[in-house]
Amino acid sequence: MNDFSVIGKPVIRADSYDKVSGRSKYVADMKIPGMAYGKMFHSPVAHAEIKKIDLSEAEAVDGVLGIVTYEDVPDIPFSTCGHPRPFDTPLDTYILNRHVRYVGDPIAAVAAETPEAAEEAVSRIKIEYEELPAYFTSEEAMAEGAAEIHEGTHNIMDQNEYEIGNVEEAFSKAAYIFEDTIDTPIVTHSQMETHVSLVELEAGSGRLIVHIANQVPNIMRERLAYALGKKMQEIKVIKGVVGGGFGGKQEPVFEIINCLLTMKIKRPVLLETSREECIAMTRTRHAMRFQLRSALDENYKFIGREVTVISNGGAYTSHGHNVIMNIATQAGMLYPTANLKFKGATVYTNILIGGAMRGYGIPQWTFAMESHVDNIARKLNMNPYDFRKLNIYKPGDPVYMEHIHVNSCALPEMMEAGAKDIGWADFKNTERMHGKIKRGIGMACCSYGQSCYPHSVELSSARVKVNEDGSVTLMSGCADIGQGIDTGLSQIAAEAVGVPYESVYITPIVDTDISPFDPGAFASRELSSAGNAVKKAGLACKNDILEFAAKDRDLPLDEIDLRNGFLIKKATKEQICPIEELTMKIYYSHPCARTVDHEASSYPMDNSLTFGTVYAIVEVDTGTGAVKVEKLRTYLDCGTVVNPLIAYGQLYGGAMMSYGYGMTEQLLIDPKSGRVFNDNLLDYKVPTMADYPDIEGRFYESYEPIGAYGNKSLGEPPNLAPAAAIRNAVVNATGVTMNRIPLTPERVWEFLHPLEKEDADV
Repeated sequence: MNDFSVIGKPVIRADSYDKVSGRSKYVADMKIPGMAYGKMFHSPVAHAEIKKIDLSEAEAVDGVLGIVTYEDVPDIPFSTCGHPRPFDTPLDTYILNRHVRYVGDPIAAVAAETPEAAEEAVSRIKIEYEELPAYFTSEEAMAEGAAEIHEGTHNIMDQNEYEIGNVEEAFSKAAYIFEDTIDTPIVTHSQMETHVSLVELEAGSGRLIVHIANQVPNIMRERLAYALGKKMQEIKVIKGVVGGGFGGKQEPVFEIINCLLTMKIKRPVLLETSREECIAMTRTRHAMRFQLRSALDENYKFIGREVTVISNGGAYTSHGHNVIMNIATQAGMLYPTANLKFKGATVYTNILIGGAMRGYGIPQWTFAMESHVDNIARKLNMNPYDFRKLNIYKPGDPVYMEHIHVNSCALPEMMEAGAKDIGWADFKNTERMHGKIKRGIGMACCSYGQSCYPHSVELSSARVKVNEDGSVTLMSGCADIGQGIDTGLSQIAAEAVGVPYESVYITPIVDTDISPFDPGAFASRELSSAGNAVKKAGLACKNDILEFAAKDRDLPLDEIDLRNGFLIKKATKEQICPIEELTMKIYYSHPCARTVDHEASSYPMDNSLTFGTVYAIVEVDTGTGAVKVEKLRTYLDCGTVVNPLIAYGQLYGGAMMSYGYGMTEQLLIDPKSGRVFNDNLLDYKVPTMADYPDIEGRFYESYEPIGAYGNKSLGEPPNLAPAAAIRNAVVNATGVTMNRIPLTPERVWEFLHPLEKEDADV
């Protein structure tokens, strides 16, 4: 068993008091003398060329300070994607556009003395358009003869394919072949804080100082510099407290527009989106269509698989096809097969932009594959648990993806424990039907990586400074957006140096001028990648102190250690002296006074997997289509749990988010105009606490050697499998295949009563 002092302890979050007391200062709370307010004019049409723009009435509004349009932007095409070097997405975006490609495309922006004046000016901007053909689904955009949304693309943003083994031969030898087409919807992030930035000009230098609520401050600075044609030293990005992101703030969205406004009027500008703008005009999770084809031998084992996926990318690249590439890396992992063919395409359409969202394509993939697996089991008249147990990855199984090495896996134990907890074997003996109410049980599994390796380098740096009194100051470029990374890194620093958690202070602000480099919060990478950097720096500090102590106390170096703020004897754990006695001497002793601080860097050179299992019991009202989830049980192997309090928050929060994905959430696009129908939190159905089922979770810890202290990815994996488990339980209850979510009452009723639905449509 690991003998940790701080790792694995439920210490209180570093930011908890400030948040619960209301002391946390968000960007929208900031006030700077002379601050103006920005508002944007968004395209009301889905696809058009602007013929004429008239600003005269807008400029006449009292309080208007300046207006920028596409005529004011640098002629520099760029991508907002958060993996900037080398470019891995098409450079198809301009800061403001003359050729608009979705309802919501920003055309102009106003800065005024008050938000009301800016809003009034926006309402008075007059534009003449030449409308162009618009396509809102991938199928429409890919149809023969469709007009190009971006010239020279044939509306294909990007595509890829690969084959492992010989798929054609595997299918020719198959005893069983199964096929499915499965659809997943567009959903929005629904983070509490909308997109907001405050930009000012630094006195004297004229540099842009950009205060952001964003996940990637260093990438933000690089993207701003590139799009504006500036050097990075001309821009300073400051990330303070962020009110949630879930991937929607993993790139510049409207921050570049705010930089233009600030440069135009030479005064600070606050640009804050409304909830409606945030939902209808920023970023989404991609809608996808999967075509799955599987070959099984006579023993019901997978011997071949074909995966084809089409993703609706929206009007501009954003993270584009990288999301499909992430699916491509997982397509052969959870159910290994020596013969696998993958083909994916991301399509330009005239809707708002698909970007990064928690899970980065794997929620879609997990729903599709786990639904397909259950469908196969039902057609074989086989228990879905037994079918998974036969085919799912087990420690020691071959891994066919070259860059993934499974070093730790508690999946078999989780599956067995979850089945026992939910009463899987006994469920068939319980009452399954009462009038129109039918009960069902279902399960789903998932796997997820812990970085973008080898697709991109994710260099993380950290600085650890042990102060004169033995306390520790930690600096990191990581972006805490509510997930608790500041607390986890503080625990790692405390463990590495050998001091109590309470002795560590982490600077909560990321300032690109002075903070160590880190690409930001994405890919569930920070606690692993940045954690290793913190550990290296912390251990270097500890080594300095121990070397001094060995000489100062005349003790063998290999017999002493630092633990809980004391110098101790390794063998007996006997405390020799407080660390403060040593550090004071180090800082103030003649003739060798020195500081105790180190900066270290780390980046992943391997990619292991987090595994999860989820079970669900549901009731389905076959008369109305209403689904009630009785129980949801979620289990995760994320290696060593660094902080159980934060970890359980992620486990339960991810399950709740996936519950919404499977049951209620879907962004609805008007098929005639391309507008978002439900651009508010009344019509976009994010579940509330009153809606959630009885949820319980548990961790099954393994030890991951590439993690700082045995840990691996945690932030995104809890969000992957619950939707599929619920769907599989609904299918178990009704006996009707349902290959599309969300499972709203209307949709479930239509699946249950297809003939009545067809009659109603006549």
